Amino acid sequence: MYEATYMEPEKLAVVGVTVAVVVVGLLVGVSFLTFPSSNNGGDNQLTRTTQDTDLLELELEVPSTWKFEMSDGSTLSLNDLEGLVVLVDLMATWCTSCETQNGYLETIYNDLSGIVVIVSLTVDSDETTSMIADYKSSKGLPWAHGLDNRQFLNYFSISAVPSMILIDADGFFRYFHVGLWTDASISSKVGTII
Repeated sequence: MYEATYMEPEKLAVVGVTVAVVVVGLLVGVSFLTFPSSNNGGDNQLTRTTQDTDLLELELEVPSTWKFEMSDGSTLSLNDLEGLVVLVDLMATWCTSCETQNGYLETIYNDLSGIVVIVSLTVDSDETTSMIADYKSSKGLPWAHGLDNRQFLNYFSISAVPSMILIDADGFFRYFHVGLWTDASISSKVGTII
C-alpha cells in the first residue's frame, strides 16, 4: 500500500527560501542585460528584424533631428557624417560584453580609418557624459562616445547590449546586429555597402 511522506517544516522552509533566492537572482540578472522596449505605440517594422538584418529594402533614412551629447561636451548630428559609413555601437559602461566588443571596434578603427566612423552611445539613461568620458579615457578608446538619450533605443526597440547599427554613406540604416559582432564580420558588411 502507498504511504504518503511529508517534508519536515524546517526542510520545506529551506527549500522555499532557496527557490525564492534563485528566482530573484535570475530576475535581477535579466534586468541588467535587457532594457524595456518601446515603439511609442506604433507598429514598428524593425521589431521583426533579426541579427545582421539588411535594412536597405526598408529605405530607412537616419532622422535629421537626432542629436547626441558627446563625452567631450560637443553635440553630434549623424547628418554631419553623411558621405561616410557610420558604425553606431549601442552599449553601456557596465556591460562586460561591450568591453569584448571594444576589442573588435579597435581593430575596425585601426584597419578602416577613413572608411568607417565609429560612434559608441550608451543606452543606459542613468549614465552621464562625464561617466562616458571616464569610461572612454580609462579604456583608452579613440573613437567618439556619447549618450543615446533613448533615440536608437526606442527606434530599434533595443533589448540587449551590445547592439550595432551600420549606416551607409547616403544616410540610410543598412544593418542591425544584436550581440557581439566580430571585426571580420563588420568588415564584410562594410564591403557590401561601399
